[in-house]
Amino acid sequence: MSTAFLPTRTTETTSTTATIALDLSGLGAPAHDRGAAAGLPAEQANLVRLASYARAAHKGGVSFVTLGEDFRLRADASPRANAWLDPVIAARRISPSAGGTGLVPSVQLGRADAAVAAELAQFNRKSGSWAGLQVSRGRDERVSALPQLGDLLEDLIRTAEARSSQRPTVVLPLEQEAELPAVAELADVVRLREADLGWARELRFAVRSAARAAGRPPVRVLVDLRTVIAADYESARARADLLSDIAGGTGSWEGALEAVGTVGDVVTTIEKWLEAGAADGFVVLPGSIPADVTRLIRGIIPALQARGLVATSGAEVGRVRD
Repeated sequence: MSTAFLPTRTTETTSTTATIALDLSGLGAPAHDRGAAAGLPAEQANLVRLASYARAAHKGGVSFVTLGEDFRLRADASPRANAWLDPVIAARRISPSAGGTGLVPSVQLGRADAAVAAELAQFNRKSGSWAGLQVSRGRDERVSALPQLGDLLEDLIRTAEARSSQRPTVVLPLEQEAELPAVAELADVVRLREADLGWARELRFAVRSAARAAGRPPVRVLVDLRTVIAADYESARARADLLSDIAGGTGSWEGALEAVGTVGDVVTTIEKWLEAGAADGFVVLPGSIPADVTRLIRGIIPALQARGLVATSGAEVGRVRD
């Protein structure tokens, strides 16, 4: 890591309140084996249910919800050419009913184009919901392609803002150290997939130092957190292992920090990372829906609120870049 981005740690403190985001990609149309799905009607994502979860999440203290790039509106047996746009379309469609939460769909580098800007510009903000966008460089892109992201984002944000008069919040994953300067300069929120507390703390300090060097306000760094929660640790562990077996080792949570156990166990993990300065918040990847989403909203967040670690009401949960 370049020493240019190492901080003066005595000047760095954790945020007054943490940001809690929720990944609802699991509410997309389920992926099926093409052979098994042959001749069967294509399943569709239930957008009414998605909007209901987004509303409940915001009311419960969640700042924004994310839809991953693998989220699909339809489980077609044959791939659709424009299926990559599904997360953005879904977010736009539920925006009138999302109850004030942020909606952050994901696209890959090179696909953040006029079609995405057009969808973002159509967000219905009467409910108070706001639009964001997560852009990744894609599985097959090298780090050398990252500088292109700046031009793509500038054009996209300028177009969307001109059409809707609101600038979408930019969320970028930090996947490699070499990306750090560009990510810190472009992102409003940085996502980390890191299970090592010490290294996550170093990365967070480096991101904030790089943002400061670029003349930007502090950038919030959120850590991906997979949660599997039950009444006792043994039950939670058994369910977590079952979910991993079903996913066949290719779960969307691979590499993420894991919190398996009771509500108290998860709260302890979150508090430990916040106090260590390793995160400004978390993007929760629920092991299953609705079980782990329910425990997040009714158990984890109230416990964090009681400790003064997150905002005490949905009304206080604003845009993360403000």
